[in-house]
Amino acid sequence: MFKPISNAISLLALLAVAPLIQAADYTLELGMEATHYPTQGSPLSENNGMSFSLTPSITHTFEDQNIYFTFTPFARWDQRDDMRTHADIRELKAIKVLDQWELEAGISKVFWGVAEANHLVDIINQTDYLEGLDGEDKLGQPMLRISRIFEQSTLSAFILPGFREREFLGLTSRFALPFPVEKATRFESDDEEKHLDYALRFSGYAGQMDYGLSWFIGTAREVSLRPSSPASNVFFPYYAQIEQVGLDVQYTQDAWLWKLEAVHQDSQESNHSAFVAGLEYSFYGLNDGAYDLGLIAEYNQDSRDNARAALLQNDVFVGARFGFNDAESSAVLAGMILDLDDDSRSFRVEGSRRVLGDAKLSIEAQAFSHVDPNNLTYGFRDNDFMQIELTWYF
Repeated sequence: MFKPISNAISLLALLAVAPLIQAADYTLELGMEATHYPTQGSPLSENNGMSFSLTPSITHTFEDQNIYFTFTPFARWDQRDDMRTHADIRELKAIKVLDQWELEAGISKVFWGVAEANHLVDIINQTDYLEGLDGEDKLGQPMLRISRIFEQSTLSAFILPGFREREFLGLTSRFALPFPVEKATRFESDDEEKHLDYALRFSGYAGQMDYGLSWFIGTAREVSLRPSSPASNVFFPYYAQIEQVGLDVQYTQDAWLWKLEAVHQDSQESNHSAFVAGLEYSFYGLNDGAYDLGLIAEYNQDSRDNARAALLQNDVFVGARFGFNDAESSAVLAGMILDLDDDSRSFRVEGSRRVLGDAKLSIEAQAFSHVDPNNLTYGFRDNDFMQIELTWYF
């Protein structure tokens, strides 16, 4: 069943390529990234390094047919870490619009969620952990999507062939796991990576509230690492079959934003629930309009209540968002995650500013403190880092 659907997706997405040669719109992002680690990690890891990324994009609109085509590949070359040198097709899709209907075929990215520090309901795409620890970067996912658009809501159905496995860094890489991981991946389903997954989402708004209700059944995007034998220190990746129901809500009340994401997940291994609830309050026009300030607080709870089973099982995130009202669109987000069970902490700062006309300067830094040996972040305790990236847009 997998091959006909997968072939149909590829064919539909590529049908639009031929006419693009003369009529397409082209953009290019070229990134240069420098990273410094103040603390020595493993004996073979390095404290400094450069990497370069390339993200071209081709878009075209067939106005007479209401078809929109996008092709966005991505590639990174890392001077320091060969394991981080990789490439991916982020998007290769065609979207057909028919009155209140949308049809999409190809490789695409879908984002669900409203929380700042933890996106529980965001389950369609696999995380690209070679790009960073924050989990914000995603691999492209083959899919068929059909959406019915109503006045204030949208109902979308997804067919998801072609599972994307999570990539792991090498033992000498920064943020690598503290044990070797086998290449041989195992799945609960006999169809392995060819298992056909399905998802539904109903989303929209009512007054000042935005909402989304989602359902997913198929191969888990989260990987379980299991020992090759009872006494082995070598692990293999295992992907279970799950069913997940999710809810995300955001309510706007003057300068307040109230946010909630909640999921319940069933599998043969365990049934558990998790949620993240928070708020954000914004002060606008401070210092005679020079900047806006948003204060953020979120609480994360996971019913597994095990620091080794879930990263954010009883944790608080507090942060501040600065938006500088300047022509360069300067912005800074700073925050801390605190584990209420073992007092482990991580601090993170992200900032960006437009420079040199068509370029953007981004900064990122993260530090770990008081990390408990039983916490999932214990292996990262020596990987505080500072990173600067300059991205040119052509």
